[in-house]
Amino acid sequence: MDRINYKCDEVKLHKEFSEKIVERIFNIIKKQGYISYDVEARKISTGGNNFLGELYEINIKGKIKEVHTETNIFLKHIIYNNDFKVYSIPEVYAKEAFLYTELGKIFYELQDEADIPLQDRFKLVKGYDETNSEVIILENLTQKGFKTMFRSDVMSIEFAKLSVEQLARFHGLSFVLQRKRQEYFDAKIKPIKQSFVYNEYWNDFIRRICKVSVAKLDDETKKNIWTFFDSSLEKYPKYMNGTDMPFKTLCHGDYKMNNILMKETDGVIAEVIPIDFQQIYYGCPVIDLIYFLYASSDRSFRKKYLIYLKDYYFDSLKCFLGYFDIDVIEFCTKEDFDTCFQNSLDYALMYTLYMLPMFFICDDVPDLSKDDILEMPIKVDENFYNRMQGIIDDFIELGII
Repeated sequence: MDRINYKCDEVKLHKEFSEKIVERIFNIIKKQGYISYDVEARKISTGGNNFLGELYEINIKGKIKEVHTETNIFLKHIIYNNDFKVYSIPEVYAKEAFLYTELGKIFYELQDEADIPLQDRFKLVKGYDETNSEVIILENLTQKGFKTMFRSDVMSIEFAKLSVEQLARFHGLSFVLQRKRQEYFDAKIKPIKQSFVYNEYWNDFIRRICKVSVAKLDDETKKNIWTFFDSSLEKYPKYMNGTDMPFKTLCHGDYKMNNILMKETDGVIAEVIPIDFQQIYYGCPVIDLIYFLYASSDRSFRKKYLIYLKDYYFDSLKCFLGYFDIDVIEFCTKEDFDTCFQNSLDYALMYTLYMLPMFFICDDVPDLSKDDILEMPIKVDENFYNRMQGIIDDFIELGII
């Protein structure tokens, strides 16, 4: 598997983009106040980290009030594919645009009002108002030393703790909104549904991926997995919709290592910032947490840290809400949280059977602007099978399979 996580090829602005997008870029230049400038655009390859968008970095260099200035922009442009039926691609772009152009600003306002120290805040990449449902335009933090982990790596405990803190704060802001801006919360947050369409096409899609997941398991385990799989078809959508869950927030929906920017100082991870909010939905935050813990770990890591990080998440949520004079038990007691976590663990087996092969896909990444996902080849790195076996062993121990 090619481990190149971020490389660029230069492109011509007017040849690569529509006039509407070029106009948005030049609108940013105008707002910044450049009196002279040069624009460089490069197309980014992320080694399979992004299937649903064409990624670019745009560097603007010039003068603002006679001062040499540089503005670095990250741009994600929608890929259209009418054959992609798992969810609506325009819908998920609209979700991310909403977060960066509207909701993120409210998050900043709430944290400013509570006078939260910078190091204890939920952090977002700066978004530009020129963002819309076709193109996401953000500050390019790779120019400030941020990077992403490789999608199939195992995270360190230092990375995990910082990432769990950010996830807890993201969820906590839903509780803050519910308390302080109830009408907005009811009108704008609660109606956000998860984007996947659970129908026969979905069933065929995940059945195909599950065949990859079980390919190297022994026959008895395969039999048990397929029995579990059949029962999961009804239960999985309930997890994703938050059905009968004791508490709900806005969820990230795809919180994993390569959707988290990180910056190191002297070899130590100093800061992380969540990105890629295309899958946000109103549901149970425990599902977000379980997704992260299993997407970014192996069996050895989970044996050491799964329960610790579960508790660390709750403590982080409690601490963050304290800045707003909100007691976490108004929304969720520790006992309810622990019970929900334990009762929802089988979700981890479901989604890893359905999705984990995509984290280990080899270098020939499918082109979702052209391919039907039911026909695209799925070739995974050999390391996938060890990772999947570790998850299977977890759930054999738990008595779930």
